[in-house]
Amino acid sequence: MKLWLGVMLLSIEIHGACSLKDRRQVVHSLIGRLKRHFNASAADLGPEGLWNLAEIGAVCSGSSSHETASRLEEMCLCAERSEEEGEFEILNLQREVHAYGDL
Repeated sequence: MKLWLGVMLLSIEIHGACSLKDRRQVVHSLIGRLKRHFNASAADLGPEGLWNLAEIGAVCSGSSSHETASRLEEMCLCAERSEEEGEFEILNLQREVHAYGDL
């Protein structure tokens, strides 16, 4: 049996961010949404000191490649729907599914 991991790396530009507080509000909102809706692990990866840019990493797991890829796709669509709200623009979106070990 294998554990399947879905990894999403998201680079965004935050519109109108004038402070770290503005940046944090947008990033924490998106991270919270991913955690709540997909039971995913997600984190702000930086860059530190820039208010208008952010990198977000998120990981989900599953028991099959199809299940994991499907959940990962839904996570990406969630980020794209959030982009439509106009607070940020997606600059880069990467996703991969990996098999881990023979459990």
